[in-house]
Amino acid sequence: MSEPNDPPRPPTRRPRRAPTWLAILALLIAGAVFAQWLRSNGERAGAGAASAAHVARVAIADSGARNLPIRVRDSVTGRALDSNLVLHARSDGAFVRDLRIDDNGERIATLAPGDYRLQIGAGAHQSLNTDVHIDAAQPLPLTVWLAPSAPSEALDLLALKAAACARCAIFSGNVYDRASGRPLAGAQVRSSQGTRASTDANGYFELSATLPRSLAGDSEALPATLDLVIGHIGHRIQRLSALPLINDSRHLIVDLDPGTGTVRTDRSHVQQRARQREDQQRPLPAEEAMRAQTDAAAADDEPAWDPARPDTVALARRLAALAANVPMPSSIRVGTNCSGRSCTGVSVYGFEDYVGRGLDEEWIPSWNAQSLAAGAVAYRSYAAYYVAHPVNSRYDICSSTSCQAFNADSVAATVAAAATTRGVLLTRDGVGAAFSEYSSENNAWDDPGDGLSCVNNDLSCGNGRNGSPRNGWPCLSDEVGRGRGCFGHGRGMSQWGTQRWAANNGRDWRWIANHYFNANNSPGGQRNAFLANDGGGGPGGGAVVFDDFEAGVGRFASAPTLSGSTVGISTASLAQHDCTTRKNGTCSLRVLLKDDPDVATAWAVRLLSGGGTPANNLELIRAGGKVGFWVYTGASGLRASLSIDDSDGTERAVERAIPTGQWTYLEWALDDPAQWNAWAGASNGQIDAASVRLDAVWMLREQTSFDVNLYFDDVQIVH
Repeated sequence: MSEPNDPPRPPTRRPRRAPTWLAILALLIAGAVFAQWLRSNGERAGAGAASAAHVARVAIADSGARNLPIRVRDSVTGRALDSNLVLHARSDGAFVRDLRIDDNGERIATLAPGDYRLQIGAGAHQSLNTDVHIDAAQPLPLTVWLAPSAPSEALDLLALKAAACARCAIFSGNVYDRASGRPLAGAQVRSSQGTRASTDANGYFELSATLPRSLAGDSEALPATLDLVIGHIGHRIQRLSALPLINDSRHLIVDLDPGTGTVRTDRSHVQQRARQREDQQRPLPAEEAMRAQTDAAAADDEPAWDPARPDTVALARRLAALAANVPMPSSIRVGTNCSGRSCTGVSVYGFEDYVGRGLDEEWIPSWNAQSLAAGAVAYRSYAAYYVAHPVNSRYDICSSTSCQAFNADSVAATVAAAATTRGVLLTRDGVGAAFSEYSSENNAWDDPGDGLSCVNNDLSCGNGRNGSPRNGWPCLSDEVGRGRGCFGHGRGMSQWGTQRWAANNGRDWRWIANHYFNANNSPGGQRNAFLANDGGGGPGGGAVVFDDFEAGVGRFASAPTLSGSTVGISTASLAQHDCTTRKNGTCSLRVLLKDDPDVATAWAVRLLSGGGTPANNLELIRAGGKVGFWVYTGASGLRASLSIDDSDGTERAVERAIPTGQWTYLEWALDDPAQWNAWAGASNGQIDAASVRLDAVWMLREQTSFDVNLYFDDVQIVH
């Protein structure tokens, strides 16, 4: 405040305020400048990232590396599995550059050209190994289907439900989004009979259908069919047409694609298509013509028995008298989405899982159980042949009829048939699987009344007989086919013949397989394949159990590494009494083999009998004497042998392959020089002494870092 006598102050000018709109404008300009700065810097950063990605792609392209997409799924339900993948380079230049997971949970492996071994495992599932080949072509997407460790009873329970009403068919399944692999809840499933179902949170559905009364009990009738339509919001509708109606349960795995419209898939059975007029008229469809050519080429590579050559006749007699043991594949690579033999995807299955899931596509599941079991032997052998002779470097076999029809569905009856004959296949040489041809009707007679051209190009055998001599298959009397048109090529097994022999004549699967593939022990030409890995044989009469392992380890009390001849395994390996897995009685001998990481050599394990003192063992008589044992392993690539303490040293038996996943009886004859090799001391490769004693059981395998379990039961001698 001013005092009264102070001089007056000049008036104060208040500053003028800028209009509000100018402040807002300034803020907008500043924001625009800042945004432009962000954009320019972002573009530079983005250009740098894009440039880096481009450089990476160029580097991959320049190196020839390729991206391999890999999915891992449960083979029963189809659900995606959280799995462990290990890739091992197996050739020069092969190198794993990257292994990552994309946004859809798909593994992407970036691999340099070369060969790889892929090992896949997941909790509560059986692990798988498979081969991968990378070359200049873009790799096909790979799906690995792991079977659960414990068998699922769900399919069998649904089969019982179907059987309870005599004319019911049960369809179940799981529905997924193909891109992400997630289950689709609320998907609508409708059958052409009007029954409906909706999927639950796991994508699971179940519905029933009714078989026509007119077909009940008719073993010669083709099954009736129905369509299933599966839809979900935002996905293309999928129509599965002409699914066979059988008094059983069928489980489907359905992947829906995002989008609109309808996708139709023909699911009619190959036996139904074989009777359709358009499939029987000349010229053959391109796919069937291709199969005929490749089958003929494969048959040309197979050995044929020549009655004028004593060595081939002797081998035939030996195979007929003694079931051979042939190594079984542990997995199979199946080309999927195929046109002929050209496929756009690859699925890997455990080998026996493949047989159980695929058999219903070739044999009608409602056929007699013995027919299905005989079919499983032929189906298994055909597949094993192609594992040894792959269609190409990417997959062993295709899923179309150009190879052997296959679909991921499972039907209870055919799964059971595969289990009944597990591991049994056909062989022509006792070493590998035979090329086991089969077709719908092999009667060598063109029915003049059906108006259809015949597939068999050689009808010289005549009505009531099978064969095609010009193609290497001698004529075979097969009265069950008399009067039937020749809806087959005449080579190998008649599929409808298996049904008639089983359903109308009471023949079992062994008789049926031997009938078509070796003329009941009268081999000739290509009709010369015999059953191998048939563990049902056993040692026969007169056997004396040497060790049954019921009370303990018996004479096999030594550690697997006690012998100085053992190489490749660590001292952590063991042999112990085990009562969880056995062939006979309640217990067996479990042998656990663990790799010695400090030794890069193949395994050769000499499991001593009698504590290393053969005199502690029972006496074996040379004349007519045999010694053998039952053995089981889940591992592949194992071989077994014996060593015998002879008068001039120690002889070692020829090695026999141990089939995977089944109890098998392995046996050696003491008086057959062809079964023995010189090993230690002054041995001469044959048993000379009138009586000898067992020295050891041998287990052999190429080196692996995985633990291997074997189970032995009932070591037996025959005098």
